[in-house]
Amino acid sequence: MHITDYEIALRLFLACVLGGIVGFERERKDSPAGFRTHILVSMGSSLIMVLSMYGFSDFTSVNKDPARLAAQVISGIGFLGAGTILRDGTSVKGLTTAASLWVVSAIGLAAGAGFYFSSLLVTGLVFIALERSLETYLFRNNRLIKVVSVNGTCKVQEINHILESHGIISQNISMTLLEEEEQNRTIIEYKLRTPFHQINVDKILEDINEVDGIYSAEKE
Repeated sequence: MHITDYEIALRLFLACVLGGIVGFERERKDSPAGFRTHILVSMGSSLIMVLSMYGFSDFTSVNKDPARLAAQVISGIGFLGAGTILRDGTSVKGLTTAASLWVVSAIGLAAGAGFYFSSLLVTGLVFIALERSLETYLFRNNRLIKVVSVNGTCKVQEINHILESHGIISQNISMTLLEEEEQNRTIIEYKLRTPFHQINVDKILEDINEVDGIYSAEKE
């Protein structure tokens, strides 16, 4: 088996571009692994695939199996992906970035093996899957509520208990501290993601307003 330098350059360059496309999307979301990391993973995987397929052609006495080095890439990328996963309280962050690194390594392997169409197609599908606009369109049942607390107490734990009592799990609750007003008041915005069932927002606001220390709770 023989491959020209031009063909090698084409495969590595394609892996660089495709990895950069996915990395660009991750960079926009301020992910732990961004543009450069995805390019390096994709190009490295592509180079290993080329080496595995053509690098040992002169060793006729060796039992050549192009899948051996490729299999090690898939296993080894798990260690890199694990470094992007962070646990923050009850929530886990970085799983999507870890998955994108894993699929980028597969894209690089496909480009290195000469499967141009499949690598291009998967890159396009991955970019679409990572877009927040698609997720927002498919799961439109998002609610925003604004809570104003007084006396410098955020009452986060009490509010979370109320939200969970209405069937909203902690992974679907995101909280943003907007500002601190005068008179010792704190404004918190809650985003509630409920894609598969309806919630009674008015009842939730009523329960939150009954908590001591809450000045107001209203829909956005």
